[in-house]
Amino acid sequence: MEFGVAAFKVVAGVVISKLCVVMEKKLKRAPEIRANVRFIKDDLEAIQAAIELHGPYSEHTVLITQLRRLAYDIEDCIDCFDANKTTRTDFANQIVDLKKRSIETTERIQRFRFPSEGDAKRTAQAPEAAVVVPIELQNLGDYNLNCLLYLCLFPRNHPVRTKPLARRWLAEGLVLGEQDAVENMKILANSSIFNSIRRSNNGEVRRCQPTDVLFRYISQQSTSENFMLLCDGVAAQPSQRKSFQAQVARRLSVHPPAIGQLNLPQDLSRLRTLAVFPAAAGAANIASYEAVLDFTKYGVLRVLDLEECAHMSESHIQAIYKQVLMKYLSINLGSIPSITREIGHLDQLETLHLSGTETVTVFKEVLLLPKLKHLFGRVQLSRTDNTILGWKLKSFLRDKSVLETLAGFVTSGSPGFPQLMMRMRRLRKVKIWFKSDSSQKNLDAISLAITKFIRDGTNEPDLNRSLSMDFQECSGQFVNAIRSDADKKGRLDSLKLHGKLSRFPQFVVQLRAVGELCLWSTGLSWESIRDGLSTVKGLKYLKLVEDNLGRIEILPDHLISIERICVQCKLTMELAIIAHLLPKLVSLHILCQDLHVIHGPAGIDITRMDQLKEVALHPQVNQTIIAKLQQAARGHRNTPVILLIESPH
Repeated sequence: MEFGVAAFKVVAGVVISKLCVVMEKKLKRAPEIRANVRFIKDDLEAIQAAIELHGPYSEHTVLITQLRRLAYDIEDCIDCFDANKTTRTDFANQIVDLKKRSIETTERIQRFRFPSEGDAKRTAQAPEAAVVVPIELQNLGDYNLNCLLYLCLFPRNHPVRTKPLARRWLAEGLVLGEQDAVENMKILANSSIFNSIRRSNNGEVRRCQPTDVLFRYISQQSTSENFMLLCDGVAAQPSQRKSFQAQVARRLSVHPPAIGQLNLPQDLSRLRTLAVFPAAAGAANIASYEAVLDFTKYGVLRVLDLEECAHMSESHIQAIYKQVLMKYLSINLGSIPSITREIGHLDQLETLHLSGTETVTVFKEVLLLPKLKHLFGRVQLSRTDNTILGWKLKSFLRDKSVLETLAGFVTSGSPGFPQLMMRMRRLRKVKIWFKSDSSQKNLDAISLAITKFIRDGTNEPDLNRSLSMDFQECSGQFVNAIRSDADKKGRLDSLKLHGKLSRFPQFVVQLRAVGELCLWSTGLSWESIRDGLSTVKGLKYLKLVEDNLGRIEILPDHLISIERICVQCKLTMELAIIAHLLPKLVSLHILCQDLHVIHGPAGIDITRMDQLKEVALHPQVNQTIIAKLQQAARGHRNTPVILLIESPH
């Protein structure tokens, strides 16, 4: 029962916020419609207050479900009007109908009799067959229950990526804004509800899996509250099938069976989220049930996740572009080489993830999407568009674009993204792949754009900036043209360089600060890297994937603020780390099979690394080294974990 009440309160809060916005922005000159909208808002607020004052009762379970359904329908009505999917006349008529439903619901509440304010507050009655709440949830604190229930979208034992999960919450309207999503993710990630956690370079939770107990519990709650429907091809009893078909599905998670047919609900007109996952190796190919996933049936879809569905037909993808309320779209294109211009119809889209084909060709319509914040995939601009980079596109990118993530784009011999990047003023995260046919003109444009990107970070120090460059296929000499001069030193929160370098990049030396640095197959020696980092401030994470580092010695005053170190090497490595030089070190990964620790006082001494929590070595490393570290860990005040892994997460 508590889940249902919490689910309604969150949805109602979001709807009330949207009702206020639509009254302020679009209904100032429509007093009659505005009055009806205000009536609905006031009714929802009154219902919220009544529930808050008197608490939920077991006899109100059906009523709470109906309230949540009403709130969803109100939100769908507002979103369709806001996206210009419905006319003002249609919107007015829908609002009248919703007002009638709201009045009926209020009267129904009175018949069930919440106590009046003067009456004594009754104690909420728990159902007789109440499910025991896991202790992990009891100690979780204040969080959004809908965010937790959304984990039922994913199959059991499926690693859940935290950042895409937060973007789904936003797209669905389960949270009020990005900060709310971040706070809820922190609460969940820092709890004990996950039995498997993978962390990113900076230590933040990147992937997670709920415990078996938690997953069973939230699955049961999700089913009872009709929060998420699961279709996995498992045969159901006739009564269950009838009940399943009768439900108004809002969220649907499809796990295709290896054999047999999918049995989806008949009414998908109110579906908000659809995600399709492979059931197992040898499961039915997506092409065999495209007819079942008929996107023309969906009227208010916000989230569509087809990332794990390869071999979709181009005509089937075209049908997706009519979903004008779509905010989160992830597609596995398979061998389809491009996204057509019709994607411009998705003017509410906030996240676009294109996978499958090695390089995806996009048209300027993608960059002109007014609400697009995150673009993922190896994309390149169509040659028909990149030959004429018109003033309309340039001015839009400069003045109106909200694009923050471009991860990423591919450079080639033709102009395109390199010339446009300088105009993307809201960029925070950029990833670039350099092709062997990249022209010098494009490389020069990239150098200028990156220089501006880095320097802009000085003007906005509170906004994280991440840069990743993969130049394995071309010369890394262009890196020397990037500048962060002494007059206006820039900053980066994360920098990843993958490809051959002739020397340590000068622009890194000139940075005011860098939080994370990853060097991969650069060919640089440890001595060169050490000297290059001698003036860099604020470095908290250092990752080196190199085979020619030579002897690694951390000297006095080097990496004094470092929290995480990961060194991966296929060849022989000599290592010496002095404990007192790394007072903030939390994680140390040295992944080299042929590791030689320099004996004496300059070995791997962890005794005074006060913050150390884990040390990882290659499983084939000398057993004497492992034994000594395990012995040292037992005497350490934190008792750090000694891990044996072949490669980092």
